[in-house]
Amino acid sequence: MDFLKLLRSLEEFLYELCTWFLFFPRTLYRVVVRPRQMAQYVHTELTQKLENQFDDAISPPMFLMLAVLVAHGVELLMHQQVTGTGQLSRTLFGNEEGLLLYRSITFAVWPLICSVHLLRRRQRPITRESLRGPFFVQCYLTAPFAVALSTSMVFVRLPGELSTQAGIVVSVLSLLWYAVVQARWLKMTLQRSWLNTVLSTAWVLLLGIVINSLIGWALLAT
Repeated sequence: MDFLKLLRSLEEFLYELCTWFLFFPRTLYRVVVRPRQMAQYVHTELTQKLENQFDDAISPPMFLMLAVLVAHGVELLMHQQVTGTGQLSRTLFGNEEGLLLYRSITFAVWPLICSVHLLRRRQRPITRESLRGPFFVQCYLTAPFAVALSTSMVFVRLPGELSTQAGIVVSVLSLLWYAVVQARWLKMTLQRSWLNTVLSTAWVLLLGIVINSLIGWALLAT
């Protein structure tokens, strides 16, 4: 009986894994081309029953983790595996699970910060339920940025001036895209002036950079 349950679990996992190959590029394309519509799509899907949510796409948190996984796959293909210098960083980066978890958390910092910022500006209580909607939207918007930025860093580390320049260009373009998308989303949700929106966007991005930099510094120092 337990063996049959295991087979059914493996069957479901295999099916889910195969659907990722279809829905990940499809969802990525929709987010890059139509980020505003995908934000509305999240709110619509969250009103459905749990088993029917995101039936024609990948759920936002899973989409963000898969984006990190794709970028990590590019890194492995280029033989640019990250290694730590401190004891804690060597332990964390010494296995694939730890490295992927670390990168997923660092990119998830921006969705969390932006979601909290939105709720505070709208003077709404910060609860698990109130965070869910904006956090899911932000996971969608952050995933293309995670793929592009992580991949660009791989090319920056490759030997050769051309690959380094290409990596820098891609990283700058990805950051610009992410900043514009964030500004448009904050403008739409907060209904504030463009000056206020730009300041909010700069604050969110800067705070995310500072937090991730502190995490990286702590890992390197221990």
